[in-house]
Amino acid sequence: MNKTRKVHKLMLYDYPEYYETAFSFRNIEKETLFLHECIKRFSKNEVHNIFEIGCGNAPHAGMLTNLGYSYHGLDLNRNMLDYAAYQWKDLPQKIKLHEANMIEFTYPVKQDFAFVMLGSLYLNNYDEITSHFDSMSRLLNKDGLYFLDWCIQFGDPLVHNDNNKFIIEKDGIKVESEFKIKLLDKKEQMYEEVWTIKINDRGRHKQFDMIERNKAILPEQFLQFIKSRDDFEFIGWWKEWNFNHPIENNDNVIRPIVLIQKI
Repeated sequence: MNKTRKVHKLMLYDYPEYYETAFSFRNIEKETLFLHECIKRFSKNEVHNIFEIGCGNAPHAGMLTNLGYSYHGLDLNRNMLDYAAYQWKDLPQKIKLHEANMIEFTYPVKQDFAFVMLGSLYLNNYDEITSHFDSMSRLLNKDGLYFLDWCIQFGDPLVHNDNNKFIIEKDGIKVESEFKIKLLDKKEQMYEEVWTIKINDRGRHKQFDMIERNKAILPEQFLQFIKSRDDFEFIGWWKEWNFNHPIENNDNVIRPIVLIQKI
């Protein structure tokens, strides 16, 4: 969820309560149960440790912990991690949070399952992609799974440019959000995402104008990349968060999910 490349005037990520409100449209229970189902269907290991890349405010941590998993999260933003730690301080099993860059990191506890949500895999070139998956290879146990939500680009992201405004209110905080995408370099598949957020916090107003740049990873490029490595294998990809709906072509898919396994 949290991005690793930012050019901005003011960071929404430094205000976790606003960030949480902006994304409160998500069905966290449904997403968590889907992760649980993914583990039951595909894991060869008994899963104890779960690791989230770009965890932000760690919205899934509570339910995953209650399902019996030990939750671990990585993020680059200290404010987000502090907010998550406070939010989940009363859980019977303490969550573990790690401040680091997803491009390259080490972690002392081997993991059985890892996931990244909402396209938060922000990598800008082949070297960064390689470095990230090298880090994931060190992190995961043999047969460990890596679940990627909306990180592989099926279709043209520019087709979604006309319907990216929404307003949401929660606990007296109103968030107006507008999201636009611009192609910077067609050959390198580099895109610029411009996210404008206007906050009305019980009469107090803030505006966040953030620019985030990201290299789109195309399906065929991803398959070739995984096949070129000797430490991961491709398990599958699906649409509509439904294991009965595999992706069979390169049509535009909202939030495609991809699963790979450490070998």
